[in-house]
Amino acid sequence: MYLDFEDHRPDTPHLPAAISRLERMLLTTVAYLVLVIAYLVMPASWFAPNELVNMTPVPPKDDVTFVMMEPLRDVPAPPKVTAEASDIDRQAATREKAPVPANPEPFSRGNTPDKVEGAPPVEPPKGADGTTANAPPRPDAPVVLPPTETAPRTPGEGLANSLRNLQKYLRDDNFSNENGGQTQQDAQISFDSKGVDFGWWLRRFVAQVKGNWFIPQAAMVLKGKVVVTLVIHRNGTISDVTLIQSSGHTSLDVSAVNALRGSNPTIALPAEYPEDKVLFTVTFFYNTR
Repeated sequence: MYLDFEDHRPDTPHLPAAISRLERMLLTTVAYLVLVIAYLVMPASWFAPNELVNMTPVPPKDDVTFVMMEPLRDVPAPPKVTAEASDIDRQAATREKAPVPANPEPFSRGNTPDKVEGAPPVEPPKGADGTTANAPPRPDAPVVLPPTETAPRTPGEGLANSLRNLQKYLRDDNFSNENGGQTQQDAQISFDSKGVDFGWWLRRFVAQVKGNWFIPQAAMVLKGKVVVTLVIHRNGTISDVTLIQSSGHTSLDVSAVNALRGSNPTIALPAEYPEDKVLFTVTFFYNTR
């Protein structure tokens, strides 16, 4: 600690105050009195809260009235095209075609323009030893049988007999279209849908098979067609994958078969399908289409 008792360092000089302490107190008192008087003199409306102005209600809009205007001239509706019922992914195919096909209907030989398929020919009855029973020889003289009493027929018996014999006449009819076959001869997927819509099911199945179809590098230079059959059960299980037509190249055949085996199990069959399993024929094309 340093103490300097010499007088050569006097205190710093200060200027005298402009107003005294008493004057400052008087000015402060006067300012507060002015504020109090101003508060008492001001109108009370200045400090009242703002009143909310009621909004004018918007009148409700009139309800839209529907007016039916009849046209001066009635435009006839276009005729409805009656197309055959078919799945969205179903493709027409034929195993045989005419030399010069003229329509896309399947090639068929028959005797009627109706799309019916005749039943297979009925085999002649066989005897007890397995040989064909020969008809008895026709006698030279006609044989006269004694008259028999016919039982009275009910009103519906004649109609029932006619309907029963109708199948005998329709059995021999077959669709006739010898100028058909103007479509592809091989279908990618062939099966009996029995009238059930398989459109959505086929899209899922084809996408699944394509996802499991790993095309070998040999397919860049080789070409061929592989036909495989398989059985799909109601729960989607795939079995009996069989190669029925080879492409002539092992790598192409194995790739097609593995694509189907790798898709097991697939989605379940449509609930409307009447059978518990369905046979599919799938064709794989390598540079042939």
